[in-house]
Amino acid sequence: MDRNWSETLWQKTAKKHSILLGEPPADGVRTVALSELHEEAACHEYVSWLQGYIGAPDMKVAASMLAKRIGYLWTAPLVTALTFHNRQVSFSLEDSFLYHPKPASEDETRFPFLAVNGLRSEALTANREMERKQWAEEIFAQQLTPVLKNLSAIAPLPMSILWENIMVRIGPLYKLQAEASIETSRQAQSDFAYLTQAAPGEVFDQRKNPFTRFTTYPEPISTARNERITCCFYYQMSGEYCGKCPKIDTENKSQLK
Repeated sequence: MDRNWSETLWQKTAKKHSILLGEPPADGVRTVALSELHEEAACHEYVSWLQGYIGAPDMKVAASMLAKRIGYLWTAPLVTALTFHNRQVSFSLEDSFLYHPKPASEDETRFPFLAVNGLRSEALTANREMERKQWAEEIFAQQLTPVLKNLSAIAPLPMSILWENIMVRIGPLYKLQAEASIETSRQAQSDFAYLTQAAPGEVFDQRKNPFTRFTTYPEPISTARNERITCCFYYQMSGEYCGKCPKIDTENKSQLK
């Protein structure tokens, strides 16, 4: 990996998403390698444990919450590196871990954090479109989709909910601030259009692109929907609906935080 890039841009991204660069803490409550989530039995055992640890009412809710957490810890940082730093970054699943540190207080989250000890990074070249496709196939078809399929099977839970849980984590990345440069805006529009429209289903190991239905297409660019199509069951964990939940009407949404 490029030393300078590693010590600046990636560390900022890792810090923003609470990623620990290195081995997970040895004194934590629980640690599981991302590669273990590719095994249905191991995935089932971990989600079953997670259900009790976070106080989820059932496996369905626990699996959905885990997918949202994975979208935040794993997918969003890699998308950030691709679009905004022009880097192909991927994790070695055997050397990347979800870990639960011992909470210092009752108020601290019981959801997992991510420790990354095996990371690969390469600068994108003039063949950016081809490299982007290769990156997407590795991140989604080879690494993430097998985890989502296992979560869908063990919960059980529709894949559409899990994919939208990922979309709600990466969609906001592409809502750029007004001060973004023209070059940055164009690159973001191109990458978002590819991930949500142009990329074929095979890039995700799916019959069709799973993100397309969660975007709108106003001219001149597409954007992530402001409201969810599926419900992630957050309300069953918190006792309140999130502001994007399709289960509540517009009047009630206006009263939410």
